[in-house]
Amino acid sequence: MKRYYFVISYVPEHANQEILAGRCISTLHDFLNFHHISGIGVGFPSWTQQSLGKQILFCSSNQQRLSQLHQSQYFLMMAEQGLFVINDVESVPANTAEVRFYRNQGIAKLFTGEKRRRLERAKRRAAERGEVFDPEKIGSNQPIEMFHRILIDSQSTQQRFVLHVQKEKAAEVADAEFNGYGLATNQMHRGTVPDIRILV
Repeated sequence: MKRYYFVISYVPEHANQEILAGRCISTLHDFLNFHHISGIGVGFPSWTQQSLGKQILFCSSNQQRLSQLHQSQYFLMMAEQGLFVINDVESVPANTAEVRFYRNQGIAKLFTGEKRRRLERAKRRAAERGEVFDPEKIGSNQPIEMFHRILIDSQSTQQRFVLHVQKEKAAEVADAEFNGYGLATNQMHRGTVPDIRILV
């Protein structure tokens, strides 16, 4: 199966990578919803232990849709202002290693505010069922692998939320299995993207 990709590089030296990645992913999310499609994955070619990196990659087997995304108004505006450098849509080279960037919603459950909300909800549900509330059954202290945050501004709720993203190597291509943000998930969506490095 032939796949295609393009990479956006953020030009500003001290760009907020979490916010710019979020805006690019929001652009993808709106594009997917408008066209009632899926199958475009997101990657981060310059991902490190310290940061998401100053690049975002979009990949799909549908060259026409990827080319349409490439021409999105937000991307073109940022390029015109000298804030983005956008590579052309190209074919993924043969024998390119595969990686999976996946959203891990379980990470949010480890933070204090989320733990408090989950405890309050569990307490309320136990009371509604007439059961004794046992806080020991709630929560987990499992170690979590390295992750990065991406900040998304929801147009429907007008609130900001966080995508917790992790990276793993993949043995083979798994195309078109991405959520509405272009990411894989822990279980259902297991799409991969090529591990392509682009020098800026």
